[in-house]
Amino acid sequence: MKNPYHNKTAFVTGGGSGIGRALCEALAKRGASVVVTDINVKEAERAAAAIAADGGKARARGLDVTDEGAVFRAVEETAADAGGIDYYFNNAGIGISADALDLSMAQWKKVFDVNLFGVIYGTMAAYGVMARQGRGHIINISSMAGFAPFSINTPYTAAKHAVYGLTESLRHEAAGHGVRMTLVCPGIVRTGFYDAIEIIGTTRETYMSWMPRRLITPERAASIILDGAAKNRKRIVFPLHARLLWWVKKIAPGALDIMNKIMVKKYRSLRAGGR
Repeated sequence: MKNPYHNKTAFVTGGGSGIGRALCEALAKRGASVVVTDINVKEAERAAAAIAADGGKARARGLDVTDEGAVFRAVEETAADAGGIDYYFNNAGIGISADALDLSMAQWKKVFDVNLFGVIYGTMAAYGVMARQGRGHIINISSMAGFAPFSINTPYTAAKHAVYGLTESLRHEAAGHGVRMTLVCPGIVRTGFYDAIEIIGTTRETYMSWMPRRLITPERAASIILDGAAKNRKRIVFPLHARLLWWVKKIAPGALDIMNKIMVKKYRSLRAGGR
């Protein structure tokens, strides 16, 4: 398959760790010049330095995706410096697992600011540049929670559902300007995301014990995403447990109701006194 990333400019949010860092490294190995952005600028710098040491092209930039102005400036400045942007990866994300009754409005807003509005800002900033160019590809990282409900993760699920709708809807508008859009719905990947996720109502050890035992690596996830985007796939769902969930949602949605009822009951049973 022809390598569409060679000598292209790729902009990645949340590029300092996890899937984001793996994407940056894989893009550089495929010949792209990568802009590694992250709210943790030191992590972005470490990722960019590692890519450069391996012979790739990368530069780091601190970026808070919840800052609309900062996102638009970063995109416009990158386009001006590089002569355009070919790929934009909306990857940055956070999570909070809790019974919704235990969440403050500030916590809801925090999840939506990063997982939804951060994606909206990045999408629209990149879309504006790419529409002027008449070319480009925006890749939005949603989640299997973007197409299936996950109780005890309601803010995350709601935001990821919105990213799903945003990408699926905007794709048809963007196509008329020569801009491609791909929606990515990963399942659980072996990253530090679950070490950083805020958990309310149970211990991290108990929460992690519910995770599947066999998880794919972020490097494998990055390869799947880049291969799918290279083929201009409109939707990439992986790994196997996410694809199975996709079909369960279509064929037997009642099974998801049962799954969520069990999840809620189990989670609440761990609380002091239950609720």
